[in-house]
Amino acid sequence: MARSDNHQINIRVNEAEYAKIQASARIMGLSVSKYCKHLIMQSKLREPKFSEDEYHQIRVDLLRIGNNINQMARRLNQAYNESEITSEELAILNITLSKLDDEVAMVWQQLR
Repeated sequence: MARSDNHQINIRVNEAEYAKIQASARIMGLSVSKYCKHLIMQSKLREPKFSEDEYHQIRVDLLRIGNNINQMARRLNQAYNESEITSEELAILNITLSKLDDEVAMVWQQLR
């Protein structure tokens, strides 16, 4: 009778990993390959939390937030080195940081 399994999957493991797999297979009374197949077939797949477009948008949002923080840090370092920063600039930076904090909180809510 011809074998109906016509696909082969190969993985590489180190000595410790192989010993653990081999011991577990022995306990279950299976060969290593049958044990691995059993584990794979018993695993439960989960739906991705986000679509590709949503992941992309979150990444874009985080990159934009990071860019804004870098620009503010650059300006603060420049002002610190020149010993000049106005109270208006500090107020604007404070407001901007607060907005960025809100945006980060929104992104975290999406990720939960």
